Amino acid sequence: MSGEISLPPGKWGVVFEEKGTASDSVYDQRVTVFSGYGAVLGTFKGSSTPNPFKPKDPLIKGKKAYPFVKPGVYPITHGFHKGKHALVVNNDGNVPTTDLNPNFPSQGANARYIRIHWGYSKAWKGSAGCPTIHPLNWNSFLCTLPSGQGFVIIP
Repeated sequence: MSGEISLPPGKWGVVFEEKGTASDSVYDQRVTVFSGYGAVLGTFKGSSTPNPFKPKDPLIKGKKAYPFVKPGVYPITHGFHKGKHALVVNNDGNVPTTDLNPNFPSQGANARYIRIHWGYSKAWKGSAGCPTIHPLNWNSFLCTLPSGQGFVIIP
């Protein structure tokens, strides 16, 4: 990992490292799960970059399609996304974004209902702002997660 990462004491965590730390062209970030004691429980491929285009209008690209979650530390809990296990970021409350949310202008530079979930395709990030785990890594990722509340670090 580049730089110092301050882990909240006693809480397990999911850390997305910088882009280019995983050997995958789509899921290009190494994602490490830590125990509440700082032990590495597993390392996976993931992406904290949202879908680069809007499926309903592929001409809308980049930050105009979906906002990027602002770098930071956010609480996470176990929950669901589309009926499958996922991690809920900030109890579905506002998560700051780097730009105004083009899909919900009234939210300003915030997004809600951010989940850490499986990627829909090996060749496409396929998420509207949610951090994703490579679909072939998802089940192993789930098996490493401790119970209770943890945190996620987004670079």
